[in-house]
Amino acid sequence: MFITDQTRQQAVFDRLRKGILAGALPAGARLPPTRALASELGVARQTVVLAYERLAAEGYVRARTGSGTFVAPDLPDAAPGPAVPAPTAASPLSRRGQRLATVPASAAPRDAGVGTLLAGGLPAADLFPKDAWTRCAARVLKSLSSDLTGYPPPQGLEELRAQIAAHLAATRGLLADPGNIVVTAGTQQALRIAAELLLDPDDTVWVEDPGYIAGRGALLAAGAKPVPVPSDAEGLDVAAGIERAPNARLALVAPSHATPLGGALPVAQRLALLDWAGKANAWILEDDCDSEFRWSGHPLPPLATLDRAGRVIYCGTFSKTLAPALRLGFAVVPAPLVAAFVRLGTLMDRGIDALNQAVLAEFMRQGLLAPHVRRMRTEYARRRAALLAAITQHAPSVAPIPAPGGLHMVGRLPDGMDEAAAVRACRARGLAVSPLAAYFAGPPRMAGLVMGFAGTPTALAAHAARRLEAALQSG
Repeated sequence: MFITDQTRQQAVFDRLRKGILAGALPAGARLPPTRALASELGVARQTVVLAYERLAAEGYVRARTGSGTFVAPDLPDAAPGPAVPAPTAASPLSRRGQRLATVPASAAPRDAGVGTLLAGGLPAADLFPKDAWTRCAARVLKSLSSDLTGYPPPQGLEELRAQIAAHLAATRGLLADPGNIVVTAGTQQALRIAAELLLDPDDTVWVEDPGYIAGRGALLAAGAKPVPVPSDAEGLDVAAGIERAPNARLALVAPSHATPLGGALPVAQRLALLDWAGKANAWILEDDCDSEFRWSGHPLPPLATLDRAGRVIYCGTFSKTLAPALRLGFAVVPAPLVAAFVRLGTLMDRGIDALNQAVLAEFMRQGLLAPHVRRMRTEYARRRAALLAAITQHAPSVAPIPAPGGLHMVGRLPDGMDEAAAVRACRARGLAVSPLAAYFAGPPRMAGLVMGFAGTPTALAAHAARRLEAALQSG
């Protein structure tokens, strides 16, 4: 290795500092003259002089004119002993930290050894519009402005918010003022901001049961008390929610596609939910994830289109239509909450990646998002049909429940089958299924597997189904 004067100086400094901390050079001890130590170590005198100066600057030694250099008297004679581990019963975390550390964020870990076959909640990586995205990125970088080299605007790029407003009007029938749109790091951040702003510790909130795990986690992290409200093929049971917690502060719902069973809230239930929110002075967090992908019937308009009292915070994401790694989502926030929503988002992360925002805005400005979603919808319909057919033919142990929308389905397991063992067996065979039990806030009402189809090409559907049946039979 090439040795420099600076390297030698560092070595001398480290050697003396170590001796001082270990007590070999006790407080008040006189260090050797620089010339003598340089001769002993075989280095230039200037190397030792500079090491001594650094030791003095950091408080380890003090120079006395005409007398020499001495170890500082206020240092201990020996270095502190090794740290004693805290008792196993103790935790370095605060009580709040301990609670946060146990909040679930997903149904199953994203293990590197498990592939994407049957992975739920993920779009198909092979369908990402790489070429178009690259062209948009190149255009943005070519015209890079000072707006993109500083901190991003706290509310999100104005151009992107305008494009989101136009997109919502055209595809979801939701008329939103760009001034009420806040760009977020996906739906998850929008839910967490809303929970922090609207809830006090121990406030009760409605959550769908089964329902969105990370959404429930955002409420738990804010100190709320989730009240499980049954959700089935027709979504949240509003009457049950009123019976269980009539004075709840907030309801987290996915009216167009409840996770994971895919239930959609009928219009009468939507009106009942809005009526309850108005009477209870409560808020509704509408998670419109997966709304672009509906396999039976017409796309359902957002609950927010029926809101006349400003009680709904509408949350959307580009994680399913483009890619989760972009971490781009948004919230349509009632006007009285916008300033606080933006302020808390700024305290969390000082803004969302401005470059990705600008590329997405350009992608949407060129009219590329809508045709991309149409292509995905067509391909996902094929993949869904192929997997359903393959499971019917090759995996008789699973009874699929084909949801009318979304990118996953639930496969019900036979009575008596150990769900946890079934999940382990599947994941050991490279199938990224999730346990249905994880989606329940209360006791599970049935055992099953949550299986995605977006990332499972039609050519691999039969292979995945055979592997699924082999895993279930192995138990």
